[in-house]
Amino acid sequence: MFQLYKARLKCLVRSKENIFWSYLFPILLATCFYFTFGNLWTFEDYESISIAYVSEGGQDDALKMAMEEAHTDNGTPLFVVNYTSEKEASKLLEDNEIEAYILGDSDPKLYIKNNGLNETIIKSFLDSYRRTSITVQTILNNNPKALEEGLLDDLMEAETFVYEVDNGKRPDVMLIYFYSLLAYTCLFASGWGLDEVINIQANQSHRGARVSVSPVHKMKLFLSNMLAAITAQAGGITLLFIYLYNILKIDFGDSLFPVIVTCMVGSFTGLALGAMVGALGKGKVESKEAIVTAIVLGSSFLTGMMIVNIKYIICKFAPFLNYINPAALITDALYSLYYYDSLHLFYINIGILSGLTVVFGFIAFLGIRRKTYASI
Repeated sequence: MFQLYKARLKCLVRSKENIFWSYLFPILLATCFYFTFGNLWTFEDYESISIAYVSEGGQDDALKMAMEEAHTDNGTPLFVVNYTSEKEASKLLEDNEIEAYILGDSDPKLYIKNNGLNETIIKSFLDSYRRTSITVQTILNNNPKALEEGLLDDLMEAETFVYEVDNGKRPDVMLIYFYSLLAYTCLFASGWGLDEVINIQANQSHRGARVSVSPVHKMKLFLSNMLAAITAQAGGITLLFIYLYNILKIDFGDSLFPVIVTCMVGSFTGLALGAMVGALGKGKVESKEAIVTAIVLGSSFLTGMMIVNIKYIICKFAPFLNYINPAALITDALYSLYYYDSLHLFYINIGILSGLTVVFGFIAFLGIRRKTYASI
């Protein structure tokens, strides 16, 4: 059997077409993703927003003090405030030298020229100030001694009872593309599996006809060929993973062994999927190749490889698809390794993926086990 495996592996690695699609194409695609989307979600340092403020409260103006004290998390002032008259503020806004101006009175009014992110930030800040002012006034009306009791200080601290636990892993949209690409490459093993089944069926190929009259048992030849195919597939996955991890510096989490396990199980699933399609029916080889290609591309599409928002749409409206989509199971296993400290979700995804592999392989076995020919 080793000689059969060795001979078939030599045939596979000499196939320029298979080597290109399994080894080179994923690397080219990963390179395109990296240079196209690499800096798409990288934002520059926040720049303070220029606004004008027409004050009517003098030195004790609460809104004025609130704007001066407003900072981002890294200490950058939220606003650069110009204290002017209403006429001058209107002129600055018209000349696009400021984003907005505020008339400060008992009910502050905001004036803007355009709609955008900065204008939204200013409005959100002003709305928050109004709500806080109303709350403060209500407390003082009901309890004039609130200032002495420190209730207003507690209010201004805006204490929260919901806290974020930081595990060092930040959401990264780019991971969707690269994890989907890895899942696509795993499922591309279906092409290898389809070829191996076609090559032992006399009614599908000339090679299959020669195999059928050979003294070698069909199942022995099939198993050795499938072993050679998964070996060739493992080479492509390993090359892609090394390129993503060492060259493009894609983060796969702290533990790499489960990532390797995911890739291998996903490759077995792809191999079994291709074998199942090849063993079912008597259609033309071209038709079966088209079916395999459609399944692989469709599965990858649903994980967000082409349109990143598709992943969220599926999770929201059709989450059950993620439990029958091999590519989604692979990517979800990778996400669980990256985002979570527990391996619970990882085991669930690997378990379902292994179950699909067994089902696909069993169907393929039944399809070729008793197939005989009246004449060749």
